[in-house]
Amino acid sequence: MGSEPDLPFGRTRITASEYEELVEIARAEELLAVNGVDNPTERLERFVSVCPEMLQWLETHGRHFPWRNIVNPWRVYATEILLQRTRAPAVEELYEAFFEQFPTPEKLYEGDEETLRNLVRSLGFVNHRTRSLSEAAEMCVEEYGGDVPESLEALKQPWRVGNYSARACLVFAFGHAQPLVDTNFARVIGRVFDYEMPSQPHKSDTVYDLLDALVPNEPSVARAFNLAILDIGALVCSPDSPFCNECPLRGGCEFGRKETEV
Repeated sequence: MGSEPDLPFGRTRITASEYEELVEIARAEELLAVNGVDNPTERLERFVSVCPEMLQWLETHGRHFPWRNIVNPWRVYATEILLQRTRAPAVEELYEAFFEQFPTPEKLYEGDEETLRNLVRSLGFVNHRTRSLSEAAEMCVEEYGGDVPESLEALKQPWRVGNYSARACLVFAFGHAQPLVDTNFARVIGRVFDYEMPSQPHKSDTVYDLLDALVPNEPSVARAFNLAILDIGALVCSPDSPFCNECPLRGGCEFGRKETEV
């Protein structure tokens, strides 16, 4: 398990040279070149140069949610399941009520299913969420003595818990230095390097290989890096009308450079 991060965002003050020492630049360059990216060395240099600005942007503009202030594995794991296919503010509205009712896997495992269904009803996909949460609690109690496992494959065992939710638990609860990949995250990285993302980037080993090389291997910095990319994707780098002039990555982003030159 990694050391306790600076909450909510992790370590956000870092120099470009420090960042470069924490990542695998040569490996990233190789992967970009193999996947048809022109001038990967120059593009990586520009990206590295703006990473400190990106992390400092997170201090001021990062989204504040209650689950970003904790590292309790059950709260992180259950919250990631609640966040599937819904908006974060909707989860925020029921967050305290949910964990007052189900503060541990045991409480959910032993609890009443109708109570669980009523709690998550406002999020939609009630059957989906109820089954995933119930199976997660059962796994923790029956197989891990009430603890949340620190294993990617184990975390993916409950129904419809995939790579993103499992990895988010490892990053935010256990301090693993690894990337998260959702649609927003893939869009930002794809635009930064002019890298053509596959239709399902969260299922692509090639995408994970590239991002593994770019995520800092210091847990608290990795937390900040992931949150910064996620929040830029949600707040700035929208699919249709990105706010490139407001983006901290604009000086190191191929898409942003082209947009601001027009």
